[in-house]
Amino acid sequence: MQIQTDGVMPEFPDAQEEFTSLSEAGIAVDVGTTTVAVSLWTLADRKCLATVAEKNVQVRYGHDVIKRISFAVRPPLTGSAQIVESGPSALHYGIINQLEKLYTQVIAKATLKAGRGVRLNVSRIVITGNTTMLSFVCAMPVDGLAAAPFNPASRFGFTTEWGSVREGTVSSKCEALDPPTPEAVETYRKSAVKPSTPVYFPPCIGAFIGADMVCAMLSAGFSVPGISQDSPQAWEAPVKAPLLLADIGTNTEIALYIPESEGQSGKILCTSAAAGPAFECANISCGMSSVDGAIDRIDYKGSLDCHVIGEGNAKGICGSGLISTVATLFRHKYIDNAGVIQKNISKLGDGSICIQLTPAVFISQQDIRNMQLAKSAVYTGLSYMLERSPSLPVFCVAGGFGSHINIADACEIGLIPKELENRCVHLGNAALAGASALLFSRALRQKAVDLVKHAFQINLAAVPDFQHRYLRSIEF
Repeated sequence: MQIQTDGVMPEFPDAQEEFTSLSEAGIAVDVGTTTVAVSLWTLADRKCLATVAEKNVQVRYGHDVIKRISFAVRPPLTGSAQIVESGPSALHYGIINQLEKLYTQVIAKATLKAGRGVRLNVSRIVITGNTTMLSFVCAMPVDGLAAAPFNPASRFGFTTEWGSVREGTVSSKCEALDPPTPEAVETYRKSAVKPSTPVYFPPCIGAFIGADMVCAMLSAGFSVPGISQDSPQAWEAPVKAPLLLADIGTNTEIALYIPESEGQSGKILCTSAAAGPAFECANISCGMSSVDGAIDRIDYKGSLDCHVIGEGNAKGICGSGLISTVATLFRHKYIDNAGVIQKNISKLGDGSICIQLTPAVFISQQDIRNMQLAKSAVYTGLSYMLERSPSLPVFCVAGGFGSHINIADACEIGLIPKELENRCVHLGNAALAGASALLFSRALRQKAVDLVKHAFQINLAAVPDFQHRYLRSIEF
């Protein structure tokens, strides 16, 4: 079963409870490393009334999980009279305050569609994300994620209350936090969600394979290996073809579903590739989000022709635009196999070279190098998993960035193996879709637990020829 919705959720077995009032609502949250997305659903008729998203406020402490973990475990500052918020407190209260504001926004937006006289009441929440992001939401210590063997303080998979989440008291393992600021206290006082509202955190597979990937597996239609047709859990037909799922982003998570075959039991293999922030354009000179003013595509018509979101003047370049740009530059020999700029060379103030795309936007030699390092990490992970598939799998691309890239361009530059070019299915924000489905069904929550039990993690860095694979994949 694949969860693909057009604003209406399909019926699921073992619904949590029957709702008749259109005022009862559920909120699904995907706390991404770069973007936080929130959707509101009516529980009676399973309709999505509104979705809001914005950049994760934690980016001020680092664009990737490694930098944020380092910030969280830093020693207290000494010898200073200035009051400094501790790392765990800053990260926890930052994301909690952001969620409170997003709840208010999504409820206000949904109310406009709910019908006259309907006062929405949020009666349950599902929050997904990678293991590090969920640890910050719950104020769990991240020391175990800072070094091998990378053991998280919690793999989640529990239900608690929103009040306990925002106070950082969901478990005895939680960090001791500083008192909330007066601004945070005022935000809590005006909260659109009651402190007693139940919050479900889906289970994580490991330190770097989080609940967001488990939710994406639900959305992609992964079957649970080894479930007997007589089992109470066997409420859907098993998938007979291999599926390769990738959520391409700062930390790219990859899962391969291998169906049961004669003499071989089915299994799920998972890995992650630290691509860094290049695909989010966080370390790109003129990088920006996919909003008006961002170059999202470049064509070649005798010269470089930039397509700008909103059709106005270009202000920068977004992730999909970066892939398109580099593919076009390579295709028309502006850069060579090694990524070195060959023509249309301009110079920046520091003497470094670049290619001017518009009067206001350029791509530098270092930008191309950053993109190469990121795409090599993803390609290495995808190609390694592809070798373990019994046949050519269906390739499911999840995540905001992955859903907007041109697959042909991605194959051209070696981000995605060429064998997968015609096997691709775009899932959109599959993590948010899976989290939304978990608002409605106990059976799906059990399936999430079963998927985790049958998932086997692969540490790419421990693969004997990983370094060789990675370096070999840097060139175009």
